[in-house]
Amino acid sequence: MQQRSTARAARLLVSGAAVAVALSVSGPAAAQAPLPEPAPPAPGAPPVLERSLYKTLVFEGATNAIDLLLFSSILGGHIYGGPAFLAVNASAAMAMYYGHEVAWGYLGPPEAEYDLKDNLLKGITFRLASSTRAFAVGLGFTGNPVVAGGFMVGSAVGETVVYVANEYGWAFYDDLRRADAAGPVRTISANWQGAPPNR
Repeated sequence: MQQRSTARAARLLVSGAAVAVALSVSGPAAAQAPLPEPAPPAPGAPPVLERSLYKTLVFEGATNAIDLLLFSSILGGHIYGGPAFLAVNASAAMAMYYGHEVAWGYLGPPEAEYDLKDNLLKGITFRLASSTRAFAVGLGFTGNPVVAGGFMVGSAVGETVVYVANEYGWAFYDDLRRADAAGPVRTISANWQGAPPNR
């Protein structure tokens, strides 16, 4: 019985991952007309693949903790099933998130030029791909579409908060790096610090 449900989970996971990757790759490509020449990266910026890996590790560390809590509460998972769930969920989520980031890194506008429309489109394509993955994993582990839907909704709420924080955190980091590369930091004058003025 356990082997049959594991095989079913694996089949659902593979099909869900295929849909998620297709959505993450086709979303930005379909939204863009002719692709402009990519802008050169900011000084000291990591290449797209490396940057996407860093973002993936930060994002997935937080969201897999949330999904593990959901597994034990919504899916009614047991302690012995936790490692299997975590392995399947984390690997599918990391592959999907990394593929989405790489697709947007190459096909989307440069990060520094994102506007509200770009941020919304990127968030929507990610949400569609990630919700498909969460539903497939939930269905694979429970066989119950209602419970899998509950897991998908719970995961979507937690992931959305982490996703927005991760995007803005990396944008803030990029701004700091650009300001650092632009020139030396100005020092505060001694007068402002309270030292007596030189006469």
